[in-house]
Amino acid sequence: MNKFGKTFAPMALMVLSCGFAAAQSSGQNSARQKAIADLKEVAYAGNVNAQVQLGVIYLTGDGVTKDDKEALKWLRMAGDQDNPLAERYLAEMYFKGRGVEADNAEAAKWLRLAAAQGDAESEHNLAVLYEQGLGVMHNVEEAANWMRRSAEQNFAASQQGMGALYENGDGVPEDPVEAAKWYRKAIDQNYVPAMNSLASLEVTTKDAHVRNPQEAVALATKAVAASGNPDYLDTLAAAYFADGQTDKAVETEQRALARDPNNDSYQKALEKYLAAAHGSK
Repeated sequence: MNKFGKTFAPMALMVLSCGFAAAQSSGQNSARQKAIADLKEVAYAGNVNAQVQLGVIYLTGDGVTKDDKEALKWLRMAGDQDNPLAERYLAEMYFKGRGVEADNAEAAKWLRLAAAQGDAESEHNLAVLYEQGLGVMHNVEEAANWMRRSAEQNFAASQQGMGALYENGDGVPEDPVEAAKWYRKAIDQNYVPAMNSLASLEVTTKDAHVRNPQEAVALATKAVAASGNPDYLDTLAAAYFADGQTDKAVETEQRALARDPNNDSYQKALEKYLAAAHGSK
């Protein structure tokens, strides 16, 4: 399972000081349109922030008809001025084929430009492209390089990513202690996927310094409470089983299967827990 999660970290839509938000909240359409017209005037004059703001407005249909091609036009203007946020948005548009034909190599090109300027999300996304071989040659060492740069900026998804790299020995030496360290950094930011990953590591590792079924139960319980992801229930079931709570493991794996009935891995885990439960009676 790819523990990096989604290929692209979610884009954080920015709010710039342009008067548009206030006009929108007033409910006056004419004021909204004037705000957008004023923003366009500033954008055409070369203001990069206004260009990015317009790109986001057209991407989301916020006060205008959603128009990916128009969004692309404004974001490219900003990207051509080396604005890293615009470059990251352009990368996602090429990756998803919004306003253009999908092109992973073009997405990687724009991400590299943004990452070279230290944009943490772009560094993360570029790392994932290298890890998956999308738009670039598969290169786990390069993936680890960009993931670390982002993680060192305290970007939680990349701290999770570094944990996965160290857990699996991809691009870095396999090291469960180092993996746990990076997972904990993300957990300190309440990053739920890292809670699940550390819980899974704590019940599967042979390293006595990391193995901790009791903490795994607590972490996985917290992850399940925060998300309906059946993988988190599967991890919680494994944690219960490792902690000797077989009946809870069975009940929890059944909940995971109820959400994903065709998952063979869940079914095999349930059979294992049921066999153990019957054998103990």
